[in-house]
Amino acid sequence: MDSYKQLLQQAKDSEKRDAPSTNVIKKAIASSKWKLILTTLTIALLIAPTCYMLTFLYYAFGTKSTTLMDVTSQTLYVTEPNTTLEELEFDMDFSLFSMGLSFEQFKQIGDEVYPVKHYDTRFMLNDLVEKKITSKLEKTYPKYPTETNQWLVHPNNRAEFNTTEERQVLKGLPNETVVEAYISLNDLYTVEEVIQQMPKVDVTWAAIYTGVEDKMLSANGNVVSPIGYPVQRDQTNWSPFKDSTSREKTFLSILHFLANYEDTATAVSSHKNLELKERIKYLEQQDMKTYAVVITGPKAEIEQLQNQEMIKHLKLGEVKLWNWVR
Repeated sequence: MDSYKQLLQQAKDSEKRDAPSTNVIKKAIASSKWKLILTTLTIALLIAPTCYMLTFLYYAFGTKSTTLMDVTSQTLYVTEPNTTLEELEFDMDFSLFSMGLSFEQFKQIGDEVYPVKHYDTRFMLNDLVEKKITSKLEKTYPKYPTETNQWLVHPNNRAEFNTTEERQVLKGLPNETVVEAYISLNDLYTVEEVIQQMPKVDVTWAAIYTGVEDKMLSANGNVVSPIGYPVQRDQTNWSPFKDSTSREKTFLSILHFLANYEDTATAVSSHKNLELKERIKYLEQQDMKTYAVVITGPKAEIEQLQNQEMIKHLKLGEVKLWNWVR
């Protein structure tokens, strides 16, 4: 028994000797865990601001933000009839790997310019990932055009709207109103020829024939929409046409620019399948002519234009109370 007790005592003494080293190991493990947690948190906290800084540098100090703003604005100028943008109305914000761009779109109705749409867009690097449009328009141009539902109609095409009914509505409007009207012509004309025939109203935008509008289909069979340029002198700082000496050359230059970013331009526009390369090729070989225009002016003046032989279709746009001061 004495030997057994002695053996037990030796085991207890051995445990007591080993206990301090075991505690040291446990403390070391616990310390390492906390260091790992703190290191991970530190790295995580550093990654977020670093990513935000890289995002800001990507957009602000490169050309990306300017390029995306130019693509957005120029797309709307050539695809949205009778609209303008104001430079000071652009609001930009940055979040992780993305840029938000918000702005107002304006339309001339009569002698004044009215805000008609508010855009909230978000780009993830170069790609448009979100687009929200808040419209103040009473009439909205077809969002997804087909071959026949266009408001600006080539002479060879039929219109889904009833021109006779549109003219009756125009006739019923008070004389103390100004009107925006989409005028489709009976043939191709130069823009100057159209302006000369409509001296008492403003021709604000011209749809340009690009070789595909007689069917509204590209060579690949995709439905296309009217593209064109503003006709009136535009003093808006953001307008690419502000100091233009030749609207035709500026228009073609814009198309060349947008062709490099066609996916983004198509995403920005309400009209899909811009088919810019095919249309540019035609315009470089042919004189520019229009088949339809947007005009605005007093109701009575627009009503008198209906008797002109060159006018085939009329579609009413926005109507406002009298603001014509000429």
